[in-house]
Amino acid sequence: MKFNEKQIKKENRAERFFSPVFKIGRDIVKVKKRIGLIFVICTIFIVLSGRALASEKRVVKVAFFPMEGYHVIEADGSYGGMDVEYLDAVCEYTNWKIQYIECSSWEDALQKLKDQEVDLVGSAQYSKEREQIFDYADLSSGHTFGVIATNGNGTIAYEDFKAMKDITFGLVKGYVRKQEFLQYLKDNEIKKPTIVEYENTARLHQALIDGEVDAFVHTFTEIKEGQRLIGRFAPKPFYYITYKNNEDVKRELDQAIADLKINQPELETELMNKFYESRLDKKTLLTTEEKQYIEEEKSVVVGYLDEHYPFSYEEDGVFKGLTRNMLESSAQATGLKFVYKKMNSQQHAQEALKNKEIAVFAYCACKNDDSGTKELLMFNEYAEIPMVLVTKKDQKYNEIETLVTTLEFADATEAIDLGRVVQIDRNTQRECLDCVREQKNQAALCDGYLVEHLLSTQMKYNNLEIRNVLNRSYQVHMAVQREENEILAGILEKTCPFITAKMINEYMLKENVYPLITFSNFVKNNSMIIVAIMLGIITVVIFTAVHMIRDSRKIQRLMYKDAIIDIWNLNYLIYWGEKKLLPEKKDSYAIVCLNIIQFRRYNIIYGWNEGERILKSVAELLKQNTDKKKEICARTQADRFIMLLTWDDWEAFLKRLKAIQDIIEKDVFEHTENHMLTQLGVYPVPKENYDLHVAVNYANQALDVIGDGSISEMKIYDASFEEMIKERHEREKLLEAVNPEEDFIAYYQSKVDIRNEKIVGAEALVRFLDPTANGAVRSPAYFVPYYEKTGKIMEIDFFVLKSACRMLRRRLDEGKAVVPISCNFSRMHFTRADFSDRFEAILEEYQISKDLIEVEITETLIMDEVQHQMVEKTLNILHGKGIRLSIDDFGAGYSSLGVFEQIPASVIKLDRSFLLNQRDRGRQVKIMRGIVRLSEDLEAQIVCEGVETKEDIKLMNEIHAYIAQGYYYSKPVPEAEFESKLDIQ
Repeated sequence: MKFNEKQIKKENRAERFFSPVFKIGRDIVKVKKRIGLIFVICTIFIVLSGRALASEKRVVKVAFFPMEGYHVIEADGSYGGMDVEYLDAVCEYTNWKIQYIECSSWEDALQKLKDQEVDLVGSAQYSKEREQIFDYADLSSGHTFGVIATNGNGTIAYEDFKAMKDITFGLVKGYVRKQEFLQYLKDNEIKKPTIVEYENTARLHQALIDGEVDAFVHTFTEIKEGQRLIGRFAPKPFYYITYKNNEDVKRELDQAIADLKINQPELETELMNKFYESRLDKKTLLTTEEKQYIEEEKSVVVGYLDEHYPFSYEEDGVFKGLTRNMLESSAQATGLKFVYKKMNSQQHAQEALKNKEIAVFAYCACKNDDSGTKELLMFNEYAEIPMVLVTKKDQKYNEIETLVTTLEFADATEAIDLGRVVQIDRNTQRECLDCVREQKNQAALCDGYLVEHLLSTQMKYNNLEIRNVLNRSYQVHMAVQREENEILAGILEKTCPFITAKMINEYMLKENVYPLITFSNFVKNNSMIIVAIMLGIITVVIFTAVHMIRDSRKIQRLMYKDAIIDIWNLNYLIYWGEKKLLPEKKDSYAIVCLNIIQFRRYNIIYGWNEGERILKSVAELLKQNTDKKKEICARTQADRFIMLLTWDDWEAFLKRLKAIQDIIEKDVFEHTENHMLTQLGVYPVPKENYDLHVAVNYANQALDVIGDGSISEMKIYDASFEEMIKERHEREKLLEAVNPEEDFIAYYQSKVDIRNEKIVGAEALVRFLDPTANGAVRSPAYFVPYYEKTGKIMEIDFFVLKSACRMLRRRLDEGKAVVPISCNFSRMHFTRADFSDRFEAILEEYQISKDLIEVEITETLIMDEVQHQMVEKTLNILHGKGIRLSIDDFGAGYSSLGVFEQIPASVIKLDRSFLLNQRDRGRQVKIMRGIVRLSEDLEAQIVCEGVETKEDIKLMNEIHAYIAQGYYYSKPVPEAEFESKLDIQ
């Protein structure tokens, strides 16, 4: 992943999406802020006065060690830097006074902490050795990563691994990311790098300056002014550490960091960009090929579109906008000359690229998987455009029946909550607005920036308004012909500056006050209108005031009401709870988060409209079961709701919550004939501290711990729960530090032919050998949820595959019998284009035949519509390469014979639920026989999972399925025990 302008784009995506769609609304908010200025000043005075009377602050000593950006001595002798500003924010949530203790080095800081001369040392990455000496904060205070950097005058481009093969790397002895660095080089074909190690960081930097090494390897926070980044790897969190048993400081620090992450989630990124991003030498380095291209191609034809303000549009026949500004900046940096040619549509531009009429398409809103774009290379995603719904001002939202949009936005109509939609395609967005203005259609789906511009500058649209901003946007790229212009794409990727939200704001503010009408033309063409305006100026002032008040109320509704169903949102619940309900302190309150499990799957199967009916029904039930005078309920997101409820007797309150669960589950079943259960996370709000942001976070934590279960459940955030959360943090620290090759082991569960009781196959499973518990064996439930969340599960899956291949290779070399081994793979693998190649490479490395390894997948893998195409493509690639696929847990969920069509499987594993269903045994046998016959016709083997009793064996004989896997024959066992069983048969 490159740390360049492209990386910064992704970090600012949230800012870009909510960029200036409503500048008029913001002006209203500014007026209201001025009105409340006196109140703010009084509040500050009261707070400051209260602090003056507060109890004596705790003095916390913090180590201040040399690290540019992290710790800085300012010109006036004061302390500054990323750490100082972060701790200033921490002090807003604690009664601390920070005292900085200067240290000569990082090692000196650790020694002072060990001697208890300081309370805290920051910027500490996790290691098992360090944890034996110090206590880590529960939560990280930032993230960093390993870097490879050169002096500013270096000539190696970013991730130019071919050039890196011939250089010398310097690093500090004991560098905690050395293995990740070596793996990073190995993954990029540098297997034997030249490395020199130094005693400390200062010596390493000096070696780089003196030319002893060509590049230094360290963490990102060690970057010095003007150095050039040529590689990055292994992103990791860093923490504050303290000495053992410094419990008060650690407890207050943990709570303050948790508050910071809730209330200022952007702080860590802002500080990292402020103190480190600016240090990097951003001079563009072009390759020899790119320089040669620039010399040969002095003129480049660029295709553009009109009517896409403020990025790409025409004014008096001239191409204008932020896209052109961006290209001209690239031209100044490279010497290229751009010639601009207007395109009629996206399709016209695609054909022009293929026919070489243009070299670059500057405003491409197509997707990579769109038909007709396979020959094109999309690059440099430089803008994300909000989608808006436009109607007449008197149009009622729930009465909209017809929608007009352009062809490029057709797929975005799925995100609009309308009962009946008639899709009409138009050539331009201006035509769409005209259709609404002329009442040919009731609503238009358009580009938010363009609509804001047209509504602000065209008087004929004064009866239209933006009714809704969709939770959907589209990205704008540049595009070239893939085979012809990849070099040009690389040049533009490096030299085109990113279009920031600030640039959009400034451009639209400058252009939007009737920029297309000069004063003289306006007077000449609109003299009668001017007279009318002068006579009616008082009316205009009154109308404007009314309009501002109405818009202000509309903004409040957008802020406080759920966008889809008639219920409050989280913003209003917190506002009303903290301003009205809790300050009265007449009742005890609890925050309750409610989640409908199986809702997402129901939504996928039955569609969004059916899912929405369930949400509306649940919202009505919650409103009926809350006291409107002193309680409130809201929807947070998707199928999650939240309630602020009163309680007197805790046991009675829990019975009330259980009754609410029963009412909702019964109602859902009556309307859908589907059992969808509910889960609750509960947090009793303390009377002395009623910060509802914190309370909601705790209730959500309790809910998240339950996970996707199959029963209704309720979890309360109390002291025992808090201890469990702490244990989970400790577990996650342990799992982050372990090495799969050392701390994991493969187990095998036999597949047995019941006719002769011989082993005919096995499933490879993984177990964790806990180093903190003398190597105690932990089941997948101990580590899989965390590794799936972090993505490390893919590394574990490949470890199991390699273990199975090593075992098979050894037995083959020894002339011993082998059987096919099936390996499980997380769904993450099947959305990666390189999975099949990595899988096949491992088989080739160990020289294992493809008929000896099976890839196990679950039928639910293909139910996720968002990733369906990529998954199906990956499965077809694996099948095409001759790799055996096995469908696991068939019959465990929403089984469908369509699975046979969608997954080209060689093995079908029947879930134990088939064996247990004895209510209508005769019917069950017929169904299972049918599945077995169908599998035989498709040349697929049937395996029965969970075989535990003689009755299970009897049923298998009846349905003519003869391969069993389960405890009746063997539980999962270590490799040596499995091989012993295989050898004696």
